[in-house]
Amino acid sequence: MHNGTGVITGISTDSGLQRGVNQMGTALHNSIDKVAEPTKSAIDSASTKAHETVDKLASKAESAAQAVEARRQRMAEAPNRALDQARDYVTQNPLRAVGTALAVGYVLGWLNRR
Repeated sequence: MHNGTGVITGISTDSGLQRGVNQMGTALHNSIDKVAEPTKSAIDSASTKAHETVDKLASKAESAAQAVEARRQRMAEAPNRALDQARDYVTQNPLRAVGTALAVGYVLGWLNRR
């Protein structure tokens, strides 16, 4: 049985067989540790890269959400901007605006009679 020190217990300690078993156990534990260490390193590296990838994706998703929100806000404001522009045009060009309204009204009335 391994007790964490590389020594196998349960066999008489004063025999050469015990020393050989202990040496073999220690060698096997060292071999396992040599194999396990790169695996731990690879797992840690993969984990770190996975976290970095998730962080990048989250950042890009946040940027995309902000862009969509900005576009939604511009679209919601578009009718008010158009109304403000029309109001400014009529204020700056009152005669042209009245003439245009009369012409459009005449054409619509003429089309409606047909």
